Amino acid sequence: GNESGFSNVICIINCPNYSLPNTFTPNSDGANDLFRPIESQFIARVNMDIFNRWGQKVFSTEDPQLNWDGTNMSGKELAEGVYYYKCRVFEEQVETGERETDILNGTIHLIKGQ
Repeated sequence: GNESGFSNVICIINCPNYSLPNTFTPNSDGANDLFRPIESQFIARVNMDIFNRWGQKVFSTEDPQLNWDGTNMSGKELAEGVYYYKCRVFEEQVETGERETDILNGTIHLIKGQ
């Protein structure tokens, strides 16, 4: 129930927003089984690449909803652990179509918890 003060961000056309969690649990329990954005507003597409700790690409998508289920590009389940991502975000714009707005980098903790 806590709320912060109002921000001073003003958007004339739209306010793109895209934020990612740092953990998900693809253990088929029906909760948090897919890696998806926490917030996604006015995002046309992304270029998301996820890598294992050896730098090998294990997942790639342009879908802003990501929907990564913890498997590699061949459909094989990946081990529990920390994965690194690079994500280029492209905002929807009314007048010009789309434009790159952000480059996100970070880690994802894949937790099986079985």
